[in-house]
Amino acid sequence: MQLRIVSAPEDFAALRPAWDRLHERCGHRSIFLSYAWLDAAWQWQPSSARLYVLCCERKGELLGALPLVRREGRSLRFIAVPDTQQCDVLAGEDDAASVVDAFADELSRRREDWDALRLRYLRDDAIAVRMLGAALKHRGANVNVRSATSSPRVALDGAWDAYYGARSRRLKKAANLAANRLAKAGVVEIHWLAPGKGDRAEVDRELDHVIRISARSWKRLTGNSLDQAGPQAFIRRLSQHAHDRGWLSIWRLSLDGVPIAMEYQLIGDGSVYALRSDFDADHDALSPGSHLSRHILETLFTQGLRHYSMGPGDNEYKYRWADDVEPVLAVTAYAGSLRGRALAAWELAVKPLAQRVRDGLRPRPATHEKERGGDPPDTTSRLT
Repeated sequence: MQLRIVSAPEDFAALRPAWDRLHERCGHRSIFLSYAWLDAAWQWQPSSARLYVLCCERKGELLGALPLVRREGRSLRFIAVPDTQQCDVLAGEDDAASVVDAFADELSRRREDWDALRLRYLRDDAIAVRMLGAALKHRGANVNVRSATSSPRVALDGAWDAYYGARSRRLKKAANLAANRLAKAGVVEIHWLAPGKGDRAEVDRELDHVIRISARSWKRLTGNSLDQAGPQAFIRRLSQHAHDRGWLSIWRLSLDGVPIAMEYQLIGDGSVYALRSDFDADHDALSPGSHLSRHILETLFTQGLRHYSMGPGDNEYKYRWADDVEPVLAVTAYAGSLRGRALAAWELAVKPLAQRVRDGLRPRPATHEKERGGDPPDTTSRLT
């Protein structure tokens, strides 16, 4: 068994056939572990990032991979973007133990290369959670495993009427109001570019709509809107791969012929992964995103699919639609070097203590006084 670290983009590109074969052998074949996804995610990485992909091979065949980049601050992270929903070590079940040991040995040997290995987007049964953390700890790393967030989802294998009937009265009222407001505003049209449909020219046209809507959404203030250089490079490369593989799913809502809301998805192995859901902020009052979400879900219930995953995040609107949540974990391993141990002491002990002291010194917020009348203000975010 040989281990090497791939750091040149051209060498990573050359891995594609072997990566695809390994992906097929993985016990959990997530779209987010495919070469197609990781190649697209690499396009968004900052110029300071460097590939640090650990590859375990035997007689020229790829047995395992750990898709990392080395970032500023001497940290190793998954090749990931804000739209990533899952990541992990790639290995077949029969090879997982030996692959993890090889990776842990190499990372321990190269502990002067890095201070912290920060792995996010992990399922609770991920190899990185079950095996890699323990292997690194055995070799002297300080390892912290924590619950990071959750990923809300909807089971699609039941009946729409039963599912929607179980949603809250508040959600259904908001959905009805959005439909009525849009109908009064003009002619509403919803278009779906389904997986396996359309030629490259149609994909490009729909992608242009998606990018323009994102550029007019609230996300333009975050730097993550799809008209920005990194996000656009990612979404264009991903769309090429996804269309070729039959994963690409794009929804668009137009008002009087003008696109104002969209949802960008990948569909594979019976699961729907909602990556982006944006709307033109000028039409906020019409709640076009809410109306499109309801239409999408009702349609997906008729497609013979299993799950609709909204991705990690504690956004209130997601939980209004969700009927299940999947835990998302994070593993942080601090190198056994002097720098790694110092960073672990700061992040795991000193910094939390300082935050508790600071919080204890803050004045307590005024409590709501019933005698002054009324209810506390409603600070919940509106579904759009």
